Amino acid sequence: MIRKVSAVVLGIVAAVAIVAAVEAIGHSVYPIPPDVDVNDPVRFENYVASLPFGAFLFVLASWNFGAFGGGLLAVFIARHKPFIYATIVGAFVLVASVANLIMIPHPLWFSVTAVISISVMTTVTGLIASSRFSAGNN
Repeated sequence: MIRKVSAVVLGIVAAVAIVAAVEAIGHSVYPIPPDVDVNDPVRFENYVASLPFGAFLFVLASWNFGAFGGGLLAVFIARHKPFIYATIVGAFVLVASVANLIMIPHPLWFSVTAVISISVMTTVTGLIASSRFSAGNN
């Protein structure tokens, strides 16, 4: 039981760390201008609407890498039922991402792409992990 809980918790922690690291790189490439007040919803929404395509790619990559890396770590720790552990971590990333999309308006293309790609990445993680373990352990 401790292994199962540890797998989920550490997978989620890893996913959050990966998301934070990739987004930090994105913020260094596309820094928030000093005149943008992140606490002012209108100004921040206008700022997000003006972001270049590359800035959105960093966010998208961070969410997908987080789902992938965190899911793989969870499966590695759990050592069985890869789809379950990959899905738990992927679902956490998806819910957190959707919450972000709700709190901060994003372009429609980005929102749709994010939800689909995180779901696909979670499935890919489960498939990769499943190929590592015997079919009887899924």
